[in-house]
Amino acid sequence: MKKALFAATVGSFFNFERNDIKILQSMGYEVHIAANLNLSENDNFQAEGIIRHQIDFARSPFAKTNITAYKQLKQLFKENHFDIAHCHTPMGGVLARLTARKYRKQGTKVIYTAHGFHFFKGAPLKNWLLYYPVEWFLAHLTDELITINKEDYALAQKHMHAKHVTYIPGVGVDTKKFSRDNFTDEMRQVKRRELGISDNEKMLLSVGELITRKNHEAVIRALAKSDNVKYKYFICGQGELYNHLNDLIRKLKLSDRIFLLGFRTDISELCCCADLFIFPSFQEGLPVALMEAIASKTPVICSDIRGNTDLIQGSALFDPNNIDEISSKITEYINNDKSEEAERNYSNLKMFDLTEVEKEIKDKIYQNGGVKYVSKIIEMQNIRKQIGVSLNSFLILSVGELQSRKNHIVVINALSELKNSNIVYLIAGIGELHDTYQQLIDKNGMSDNIKLLGYRSDIKELCLAADCFVHPSIREGLGIAPLEAMACGLPLILADINGIKDYAEDGITGCCVDPRSVDEMKNAIVKMYEDKDFRKKCSENNLKIAKKFDISNTQKIMTEIYKNIK
Repeated sequence: MKKALFAATVGSFFNFERNDIKILQSMGYEVHIAANLNLSENDNFQAEGIIRHQIDFARSPFAKTNITAYKQLKQLFKENHFDIAHCHTPMGGVLARLTARKYRKQGTKVIYTAHGFHFFKGAPLKNWLLYYPVEWFLAHLTDELITINKEDYALAQKHMHAKHVTYIPGVGVDTKKFSRDNFTDEMRQVKRRELGISDNEKMLLSVGELITRKNHEAVIRALAKSDNVKYKYFICGQGELYNHLNDLIRKLKLSDRIFLLGFRTDISELCCCADLFIFPSFQEGLPVALMEAIASKTPVICSDIRGNTDLIQGSALFDPNNIDEISSKITEYINNDKSEEAERNYSNLKMFDLTEVEKEIKDKIYQNGGVKYVSKIIEMQNIRKQIGVSLNSFLILSVGELQSRKNHIVVINALSELKNSNIVYLIAGIGELHDTYQQLIDKNGMSDNIKLLGYRSDIKELCLAADCFVHPSIREGLGIAPLEAMACGLPLILADINGIKDYAEDGITGCCVDPRSVDEMKNAIVKMYEDKDFRKKCSENNLKIAKKFDISNTQKIMTEIYKNIK
């Protein structure tokens, strides 16, 4: 059997590589991973069918344990003939490629994915002096160098002498969610009135953390110079600079025109209401917020930096350090019709879009999420017996680490208040809050109804046994666990946050709740428990929605890379 090795500094990184692992497994490879699996509980990566190897990587390039890691890798390569070695992260990429140089002569093909070079236009000189020579040398030991933005791609093509250099677009954007077709003119007017925008004012919008890198201060200072513009400017995001920016707004006497909105769950609506989106960052990879604004067909202006220039070209770019230029650009775009430019930007966004699956998926892998579609619930009663749950119980399932961000506490508190002995709640996951949760469960007398299952490799079976799936996180990117539950036909109780409520865009999936509200969680659980017809409707709809999650451009390219490696 052919063998493939994935190497990265820490085990948690492989959560981003599950798709590539699945691709190689589907092509008949035995997949191994090499990483430090012991740095934290989160690094103890698990996946079906993989062979795990503990390598004592350290993140710091100067740590002595990297010498041990290098020796461990040499032994690993000696004991296994790897047909492919796919390397990631700084130290994983360096040491694995150094180790593999001997075995390339024996047929091992070496792939390295650069997740953003540390040296780029505008980066500190020390980054170029330290990182560039290392990457330049190691490129000679690389058969396939993968970059994820065009600046890195151009640099790699010109200066990195890998056998092949490939560009893969970064994360996609759900253009359907941000489409203006979702919002009528009347809806937009209502939202603008809520924000206090009069008919003769323009709405300006930025989205991003309140941190130095996002450079919101430059736009605030630029607007202080734009006396001839009637506007209201809204910044969505949280961060350490909140007080600083608020003080600056007051100092410049702009408190009636510039507003810090904090965390928002209605970004798609705000984008479609805005007259201009401003993205002034100093540094980005491939910014999702900018893609979302483009998807809403809102005119945008942005800083002339790597990542942004993958999405926007021409007169919409500005120097993020030049306040006068930003002020002038804002005035230009507010006073002129830029709808045609917005349409062109949207058209250029297609390569970053999530495409729909073109055929029915049944009993196959959804490769972009590693989710196996299940067409029917099988042997539910047997599964419940195996996990010790009454056949007559109403079974709720959550999957996620026992940490504060996953927010299982809101479900525990809701069930403790409901005191319904027929409702059983299972949590599959490990984490630092295990003892805290168990003590609370015992204190509330809920040990028979709330069970901490620990790490489980049988998530599909648990989904098949459950009546409802709850995902109460207070922060997510795009959670995979809800999609797995949907693929099993489970109705959902979802936190009303970005990245999770995305799954509800196509119709009824279940209940959306404020993840911090115990009362809303209680009401949602009671709704699921009492309304069988509602659960059935959600179940049928979720099976349809799950089919729509497509195979991404990234996977298509990765599949071709693996197939065509020479």
